[in-house]
Amino acid sequence: MFPYLIQDTSFFVPSQANPEDGGLLEELCETLILTIVMILWKGITGSDDEAWIIRGQVFSALHYLHRDYEFYLPIVYIERRILELSMETCLNDLRASGGKTTSTYENNCRELIKIVDDFLSQTTETNDRITENFINGILPILDTMLIFEENGTGDQTASTLISHDEHWTETSLTGLNILLNLLSHSNVSYCGPASVRIHSLLHSRPLNGREEAAYLLSNVNTVISSISQNEDCEHFGYLLPIMKTIIDKSYEILQMNVQIPNVPLRKATSTALDDFRQYCSASNSQEWQMFIQRHIEPLAEHYRSMSIRPFHMNMKIWWNNCYEMMMVGIHKRNRQIGEEKLKFQ
Repeated sequence: MFPYLIQDTSFFVPSQANPEDGGLLEELCETLILTIVMILWKGITGSDDEAWIIRGQVFSALHYLHRDYEFYLPIVYIERRILELSMETCLNDLRASGGKTTSTYENNCRELIKIVDDFLSQTTETNDRITENFINGILPILDTMLIFEENGTGDQTASTLISHDEHWTETSLTGLNILLNLLSHSNVSYCGPASVRIHSLLHSRPLNGREEAAYLLSNVNTVISSISQNEDCEHFGYLLPIMKTIIDKSYEILQMNVQIPNVPLRKATSTALDDFRQYCSASNSQEWQMFIQRHIEPLAEHYRSMSIRPFHMNMKIWWNNCYEMMMVGIHKRNRQIGEEKLKFQ
């Protein structure tokens, strides 16, 4: 049921008394993690908000215990493994249904996408939060949940995002945020699949205004700037086509025709990508840097404050609710224990 269980070797815990026992300790920890996942998916039934509040209490309990006790494994590792195995469970459910998505599957995936996005958004350093198993779980889920189709006119540029219900916008935005996190990862094998999906997304629907265009341009430019010093040609090979698509689709709404009319990616030449790489580097282009700082970042920040941060704030509220419900449960249990003790006095 969980093929990833014996494949993850990203963390090894040696025994202080006997280093050779590290493998046994690691196996024990993985078994305990599997037990937690079994409780999440077999012990808690349903896919509605109430069921996920209960599942959230399991994560809250881990953090509650971590405050007073030292874990053998980093809590980030434990959370990541729980998410990896949870995503595998969702995909198993999809395969069991013959590839047909059900309301239960969609609800569970929707909640998992939000938790994964929250997990990745807690820090700018995601190297220890993303593994091959993680990628193999989240990308297929995004593929089945982020569905785009034409609006019936046959005009691909006028495609719109299907909105099955009020949750869909949140799911699509959090999914996009996950892809952007993968795009910025130092491991090119993670960046590649994310870039393909972002590129497909950009071609499947129009940009929703200047703010969204600026948000995408800002994020991709940040990644490009971060690897400029590394001269990673393979990474650039994934990023520059995305940047070209964003520029092509937002050239007029972001007034690039006025602000930066000479941007190389607008020219249909064989050296356009290499020219842009030189053009956008801080040492060679004040024009591009000033355009980003003065015109793009304010719009991108407005988009983050209006569209991205509210979702993260909702997640904080959700986690607080999970924690409060967990504490209520602990209080009830302690009271019951006290009442039972009194019966024997």
